[in-house]
Amino acid sequence: MSAPALPSPITSPRVGRALLGVGGVALAVVVWQAAATVTANPLVLPAPTEVAVALGELVADPATRPQVVDTLRRAVVGFALGAFAGLLVGAAIGSFRPVRTVLNPYLNFLRMVAPIAWIVPATIWLGVGEPSILFVVVYAALFPVAINTISGIAAVEPDKLRMARAVGSSPAGTFVRILVPNAVPYVMAGARLALGLSFMAVIGAEMIIGQSGLGFVIYSARTFSDTATMFAGILVLGVVGYLFDASFLALRRVFLEKYYAGREVR
Repeated sequence: MSAPALPSPITSPRVGRALLGVGGVALAVVVWQAAATVTANPLVLPAPTEVAVALGELVADPATRPQVVDTLRRAVVGFALGAFAGLLVGAAIGSFRPVRTVLNPYLNFLRMVAPIAWIVPATIWLGVGEPSILFVVVYAALFPVAINTISGIAAVEPDKLRMARAVGSSPAGTFVRILVPNAVPYVMAGARLALGLSFMAVIGAEMIIGQSGLGFVIYSARTFSDTATMFAGILVLGVVGYLFDASFLALRRVFLEKYYAGREVR
């Protein structure tokens, strides 16, 4: 019996998905160009070619790199602090009924308030500058991790908890051996959401009170009616955010594989 034919490079699923993605981008550019032609007003909607030129100038400008670095620093530091705080809050609320009774109403109230709404109070408390921007980013990152941590702990099967108590497991042992492993995938999912919200929050804060960063660049372009540069800044932001999200997914996959593999060995 002959061996099954190997898929040709042209028809392989990976190449097909790549072609589909390229086709989607090409279609979006065509629609964009058509809309720009119909609008016929570059101040409202610049053509893709104009944005491409502005993007090239933005990337070639030595001043752009510090702006990107400032945004990344604020987003990453705020995300790390907010995710850590959310993990602690979520673990406390999910694990202890008295804490849940006291804090859960506040958590549900505060998570409904947009992070941007805290910019003005933050500037009163912390002044106009880095601390206020960081406060907004931490606030944005905290709640997805906290809520998902609570959900992960709540999703533990009651039979597992009863069995742990039956064999004399201490509360700390039950937390480490049962609650934490069950919550880890939830925490990682919440962390991914928090990362995206951190980028959104830092851009909004930079637009309003920032003196540097991509949000500041985008808002400054709007102030000078440079719509092409404004769109170019948005494209840079989208690419940077996409790369960070892809990197986070890769790290999450490696972490989960090693974490659960290590538990199986033990």
